[in-house]
Amino acid sequence: MKRLSMVSAAVISSLIAAPVMAFEGDEPGSIYVGPRIGVFGTDSDRRVIENNQVQSFGGGFDSLMGGLEVGYQFTPEWGYRVYYDYLRGDLETSSDDSTGSAYGVDLIYNFTSNVYGAIGINSTEFSDIKNRFVRVGAGYKEFLNDNWAISFEGAVQQSDGDLTEFMLMTGLRYYFGGSTASTYTKPEPAPAPEPAPAPVAPVAKDSDGDGVNDDMDKCPNTQAGYKVDAEGCVMYANETVTRELVVTFALNSDEIPASQKSDIADTAEFLKEYPQLTVVIEGHTDDTGAATYNQQLSERRAKSVGNSLINDFGIAASRVTTEGYGESRPKYPNNSAENRAKNRRIEAVMSVTKQVPVQE
Repeated sequence: MKRLSMVSAAVISSLIAAPVMAFEGDEPGSIYVGPRIGVFGTDSDRRVIENNQVQSFGGGFDSLMGGLEVGYQFTPEWGYRVYYDYLRGDLETSSDDSTGSAYGVDLIYNFTSNVYGAIGINSTEFSDIKNRFVRVGAGYKEFLNDNWAISFEGAVQQSDGDLTEFMLMTGLRYYFGGSTASTYTKPEPAPAPEPAPAPVAPVAKDSDGDGVNDDMDKCPNTQAGYKVDAEGCVMYANETVTRELVVTFALNSDEIPASQKSDIADTAEFLKEYPQLTVVIEGHTDDTGAATYNQQLSERRAKSVGNSLINDFGIAASRVTTEGYGESRPKYPNNSAENRAKNRRIEAVMSVTKQVPVQE
C-alpha cells in the first residue's frame, strides 16, 4: 500500500498545483458515456477457487477487460466518473480461466484539453472473492468532432491486502449536455492551391499477378493459385473437419484391444490440434446378459477409453466426458454373433469448423 500512497500523493499534488483553465469539450454540466476495452495485469498473489481448487494467476497482462463508463463535468477542470468492467483471465496452474468484474468511482482532473489524471476506489472480484482497491491513473483523450472523443488510459491499483494490479485501456466517449455549446471547432480549410499541371497517368501495374492493380491491391505478394477479392486479398471459405472414434470390445470385457489403441492415439492428436474441442465418449453393449449389468459394463468401457486419452496421451480431464447406455442403443440388430460384436463398442464424434483459402 505504501508504494501506491506515494503515487496517489503525487497525483493529488499535481491536481492542486495545476492552473485553472477551460478546455475544449469540458463545459460544466457536460455528460459523457461510452464503452472501453483493454488488458488487466492480475497480481500473481491473487487466489481464486475454480473447479473446487485454489488456483492462481501468472502475473503480467493475463486478463481481458471490457466495460462501460459514465462521467460528469462539474467545472472545466474537475469531474468524476463511475464505471463497470467485466474481467476474464487465464489461470497459471491449469487450463481453466476465471471471470470477474470491477466497479468503482474516480475523481478526474483535466490538466489540459487532452491530458487528464484520475484517482478513486473500486471493488474488484474474481471467483466470488472481492477486494477493495485504491486506483490512480493517467490518460489522453482526443476529440473527433463536436460530440465524440477517443481515450487512452493506464492505471495501477493497490489493495489493503498488498495486491498490486495494472491496466491499459482505450475507450470511445459520447458527450452531451453542458452549460454552453461545445467549443470544438473544425479547422478552417486551407486556401486552394494553384492548379498544378495535369499529371501523366501512370501505367497500371499488377506486381503479384493476381488480377488486381497495385494501386488497389491491399494484400501485395499474394501467393499464386488462390482466389482473391476486389482488393487483392485471398478469399476464405468455412470447412468442417469431423473425426469419429469407434472401439469394439470382446464379450463381457472393458479392456481396449491392442489393435485399436492407434485409433485412440489419432483421436488424441486431433484434440491437441484443436484445443477448443471437448469429447463425449458413449459406451454400449449387446443384449447378452442382464440390462443392469450391461449398463455398468457400458460405463466401464467408456471410462476405459476416456482414461486412456487422459493418462496415455495427456488430454486434460476437463475435456473428456464419459457416458454409458448399456444395451439401449444398438447400432445393429442383435440377431447374429457378428452384429452383437459390432454393438459391443464405444463411439465419439468430434467436429470443428475452420477457414481455408479458396483455390482457383
